Amino acid sequence: MKVAFLHEHPTWSDRLIAALIDDGIDLLPINIAELAFDTSDLQPPYDLLINRVNIMPHASRHPSVAFHTLHFLGWLQSTPVRVLNGYRAHAIGASKAMQNGLFARLGLRHPRAIAIHRPEDALPAAEAIGFPLIVKPNLGGSGSGIARYDDMETLQHDVLLKAIDLGIDRSGIVQQYIESDGFVYRVEILGDELFYSIRQPVVSGEFNYCAADGCAAVVPDGDDFDFCAAEGGRGIELHQPSETVVRQVISLLRAADADIGGVEYFLERDSGEACFYDFNPYSNFVAGGEDLLGFSPERRFVDFIHQQMETLDHV
Repeated sequence: MKVAFLHEHPTWSDRLIAALIDDGIDLLPINIAELAFDTSDLQPPYDLLINRVNIMPHASRHPSVAFHTLHFLGWLQSTPVRVLNGYRAHAIGASKAMQNGLFARLGLRHPRAIAIHRPEDALPAAEAIGFPLIVKPNLGGSGSGIARYDDMETLQHDVLLKAIDLGIDRSGIVQQYIESDGFVYRVEILGDELFYSIRQPVVSGEFNYCAADGCAAVVPDGDDFDFCAAEGGRGIELHQPSETVVRQVISLLRAADADIGGVEYFLERDSGEACFYDFNPYSNFVAGGEDLLGFSPERRFVDFIHQQMETLDHV
């Protein structure tokens, strides 16, 4: 069986690619940034495709790659190829507005948010939500473009100066700011099981809590990342989520048609309830995972891929 591995940057998945090949899987790595595909050929030369393209924009990648990925995954729906984290999962992961809609449909507690595409619409949205709040790109990640506002005067000032960053597609959300217990929690799921769960302290004025290899929003010098949450004393530690949270996260991945991925949440300071705010179908490897987790995440991922291949063999 031929397995394709869709990625956007070799060093972001090099250990995983090597683990898959070393285990005897007939792997075809595909760099999405170099991909051109014949839209009339509905028989690609592979049976299973693993989508490992990071959704968020960053400085070293042209914005068109993000949309090219969606087009490619959408096209694959017309073929017999089984895709792990296909079009719908990727699209929901790329849209904060769609994520909030899914949270709401599943009855999961989440910050109230209003989607906008004109910066000036942040003002009436802020009146409806109240302060403090944050404004962030609808398609983004690793804290890129996020700004907190504590009063209307500051928000009006930034709107007037055109300082509101709505990201590469010029759409964003105005979102309620959640007062937490001081930590950001992340639950990662592989298939229908808990992969691992971590937490890290909230840092005042910081919005980048991505703990995965290669997740930095800015990549100025080739393969060197300017920020990694696992470095510099970020205090990432294992955390055991409640059974309720695990069930909720698994239900979310199922509803998003995702096979792997992570969900981030806060525990609200006053109520102690989980408040979900982000779904990421890309990030399922914490930086330095084997040392932190006590097992090889790559090995478990390879085993999962073998399970998917066996399922396809019996179809």
